[in-house]
Amino acid sequence: MERTPKENRFEFVVTAGLRARQLLAGAAPREAGEKKITIAQREVLKRKVEKIAEGR
Repeated sequence: MERTPKENRFEFVVTAGLRARQLLAGAAPREAGEKKITIAQREVLKRKVEKIAEGR
């Protein structure tokens, strides 16, 4: 697996965690793999999923 981005590791962890929850709830994966958290991390690293900014 690639390394986490050095510029914003916190955002990477939060985004991957949210994506892992989506996968556990039944969302279709966009990467191959067995473990949901690994799939989520790869998706974020390869920019197949992104964080959407909340409007306030």
